[in-house]
Amino acid sequence: MSQINHFSLGVRVANFSDLDLTAGHVLGFGPADVDAIVTIIRQYADLPYVFVVAPDQAERARGVLAALKAVHSPCYPYAVFTTAPIRPALESADIDILTLDSSDPETVHQRVDDYAAARFRFNRDRLHVGSAAALPAEVEVVVVGGGITGLYAADRLQRGGIAFCLLEKEDRIGGIWSMYANTTSRVNTSEGAYRLIDDKPRSNRDHSATREILEDLTGLAEAVAEQIFLESEVTRIDKQESGYRVGVRRGGQAVELRCKGVILAINDRIGAPREIRWKDQELFQGEIVAGMSDKALDTNWRDKAVVVVGMGAFAVENARTALEGGARQVTVIGRRHGTVCPKIIDYLNFATPYDEAFRHDKKSNIRNMMYWKKLYELSGATQPECWMAKIKHTGHTISVSDIWFIGHFLKKIRTVTGTISHLRAGGVVVDDGQQIEADIVVNCVGFERNGSVARKLCGYDTTTTINYVDKDFMYLADAFIDDDAFNSFFGSSVLEMAKFYMEVYITCFDSARYDELVRTEGIAQIPIDDRKWSHYIAGATALIRNHPDLYRIAKQQVDRRTADFLEKHDLATYIAENKREWFDTHAMLAGKPMAEADCLPYVFDRLLA
Repeated sequence: MSQINHFSLGVRVANFSDLDLTAGHVLGFGPADVDAIVTIIRQYADLPYVFVVAPDQAERARGVLAALKAVHSPCYPYAVFTTAPIRPALESADIDILTLDSSDPETVHQRVDDYAAARFRFNRDRLHVGSAAALPAEVEVVVVGGGITGLYAADRLQRGGIAFCLLEKEDRIGGIWSMYANTTSRVNTSEGAYRLIDDKPRSNRDHSATREILEDLTGLAEAVAEQIFLESEVTRIDKQESGYRVGVRRGGQAVELRCKGVILAINDRIGAPREIRWKDQELFQGEIVAGMSDKALDTNWRDKAVVVVGMGAFAVENARTALEGGARQVTVIGRRHGTVCPKIIDYLNFATPYDEAFRHDKKSNIRNMMYWKKLYELSGATQPECWMAKIKHTGHTISVSDIWFIGHFLKKIRTVTGTISHLRAGGVVVDDGQQIEADIVVNCVGFERNGSVARKLCGYDTTTTINYVDKDFMYLADAFIDDDAFNSFFGSSVLEMAKFYMEVYITCFDSARYDELVRTEGIAQIPIDDRKWSHYIAGATALIRNHPDLYRIAKQQVDRRTADFLEKHDLATYIAENKREWFDTHAMLAGKPMAEADCLPYVFDRLLA
C-alpha cells in the first residue's frame, strides 16, 4: 500500500480476513477475542481506519465496531471493505460498506488507497456554504466572522432559539483554518478542548488534522446555511437606542440591518502574514517557501537540508512536516526558544481533574513539569530562556510536538538563536556570522496583529475583561497570548473560552443583567485593540466567583469536557498509544527499526502508577 502522508491522508487497515495484506499500517489479530482486538486497535489511533472483513469474521468485526462506537473512539472506521456481501451484519449509517471484487492483495491495497485519497482529502469547495437570499432587514443577533468562533456562536444561537445571521467577508467559511492552515496542520491543543461537535460516532484524533476540523466546521455551517451570508463585509457597527445598526457591503451594494446584539468573531491575534525579504535573497540557489496556506504542499523534503525561520506553532509544525517528508537535517532559527511540550503533557492539562476553584493539584503540576524538564535534558533540545520562572515567553504559544524531542535526540533537528543576516548560494548566514547549509528555507515569521479592526468597525476605544463591548455586544475572538494565558480552565483553547462566554451571552441576552455583570467586582475596562488572554481569564474568574449560575455553567463545561475526553482517551490507553507512536517515530526518522534501548526514553509510563 503506498504511503500517503502519515498525518494527512494516511489510513490504517484492521484486517479481519485471511488476505495477505502485508503493506504498512495493517493490523492483523489472529485468534484474539473482541476485547483484546479493541485494546490493540486503540493503541494505533494516529491514523483513520478502514476494516477489511471476510464473511466468517463478520460477527467478530461487529463486536469490535460496537465497542469502539460505544466510546466514540477515533479508531471507529470510516469504511468496511467486505470480501463478500455481508451488509446486514455490519450495516451502519456512519460507515461506508464497500464490497471487494477481487481477493488479490495488491488490488485490495489499491482500492483502499483510492478510498483514502478520496475520503481523506478535504474538498475545499464545501466551504462555500451560504445563502443567496437578500440580507434580512432585522434580526436578533448579527455574528461577524465565519471562522471557528463565529460558527460555534451561530450553532449555539441556533440551539438557543435566538434568531441570527452570520456575515463573512470572504467567499468561504473556515477563517484561519481555511485561509492559513496547511493540509498537514494539527490542532495545537488536545482534542477534548477543540471539539466542535460532541455527538459524533467517532471523535477526531487527538491534535486533530486540518481535514477533521474543516469537516466539522462545514457540518456546523451546513446546519445554519440559510443564516450565513458570504462575501458580506461589515463596514460599520453603530449603537442605536434599541440595539445596533450594521452596515454591510454585499454584491457591490451598501446595505444595513438592525439587531439587538452583535457577536464580533474576527480574529484579534492573527491578521495578515508578515512580509519579509532577506538581503541577497536572489543569490540563494535553493527553494524559499511560506509555511502556511499549503504553499509548501508540493515541496520535496527528501534528503534536503531545511532551515525553518521562526519559533512559533507554524515553525514547529513545518519542522515536523519536513522531518516526516524525509529531510536530512532541519535547523530552526528564532530570536528565542519557544516552549514545546510533548503530547502527554498537553493531554494531562485537560485530563487532570480541577478542584472547586478550577485549579489543578499543585503536586500534579510540579510532577508534570519535572517530567517535561527531564525530557528536554534527555533529548538535547534547548529549554526556553524563560524557564523555570515562566512557562513560556510573552507573546508565544506552547507548541505540542513529540517529534521535536525525538528529532533532537536523533540529531535530525537543532535550533539556532538569532536572525538571518543574509542569504548566500548554499544557505543562510545568521547575524552572529554562523553559516547554515540549506536546500529549502521555510518562512514562518508569523502574523500581524489584527486588533485595530474592531475599533475601526464599531468606534469603541474600550471593551471589558468579560468580552462585552456594550450591552448584548460581545467581542469573541482570540487575543494576545501573554504570560498567564494557560492559567485557567480554558487551558490553551480559544474554543473553550468561546464556549463559556457564549453561555454567558445567551444567559444574559436581551435582559437588564448586562449592567450587573459589568459592575461585578474584578471586571475592568481595557483598550479594545490590546486585549490579552489574561484579561478574559480574569473576567471569567470574577464572573464565576460572584455569580453562582455562571459558576455552575463553568463547572458543567469542565466536568463534561473531562468526562467525554477520558471516555475517548483514557490514561492507560493514551499512554499505550503515545508510547507506541513514540518508538515508531524513531524508526521513521532513522529509516530503520530501532531498539527501545537506543531511543529517547519514554518516561511517562510511570504516570500510570
